[in-house]
Amino acid sequence: MPQGKLGPYNYINIKLEEIEQDIRESGNAILASMLCQLREGETDAIEYIGLAYLYGNDGLSADFDKAFSILQLAAQGGSIISQHYLADCYAYGIGMPEDLEAARNYYQLSAQSTIPRIRDAALHQLEWLKQRN
Repeated sequence: MPQGKLGPYNYINIKLEEIEQDIRESGNAILASMLCQLREGETDAIEYIGLAYLYGNDGLSADFDKAFSILQLAAQGGSIISQHYLADCYAYGIGMPEDLEAARNYYQLSAQSTIPRIRDAALHQLEWLKQRN
């Protein structure tokens, strides 16, 4: 399957109906259009919705469980930004127990980014993890 698009998303830990309801209640037109793209497995839309849940943006309440599940899905689809956010969550124990090995794995993936800001941040974090051991 080409990067940027996922197959069936029903293996995430939350029900699509919950996401649909949250987005309807938000009244946010951008999220509503992202929902259509989410149904089609578009990685960018999945990432956008995951970050909206992580930060409580665009009319959604912050919900770490939903954010984490959705960001994992986007990361599996090749989203470097989602991989980096997951690495940070693992590295700093944001919403979960700290897991430095998982953080290292996700930082290594995001260090392959063509976006200099993401790549440099990931490389910096990998150095920081080496010093923690």
